[in-house]
Amino acid sequence: MAESNLKKKEKGRSRISEYTRVLKLARKPGRKEYSLTSKVTGVGIVIIGIVGYLIKYISVIAQYFGT
Repeated sequence: MAESNLKKKEKGRSRISEYTRVLKLARKPGRKEYSLTSKVTGVGIVIIGIVGYLIKYISVIAQYFGT
């Protein structure tokens, strides 16, 4: 039982050290990087919206002609 507790503690410490390593490497994005990320995200949202609209439109047309 004590052995399993040691493994759990070691695993927890390992995970915490991984998290701290990632946080040390993380940095605040610059204005240019933030702007580019926002644009790419916006384009992705618009594309997903258009695809969803087209699927809905096609299903409505199929329902109209199917009945």
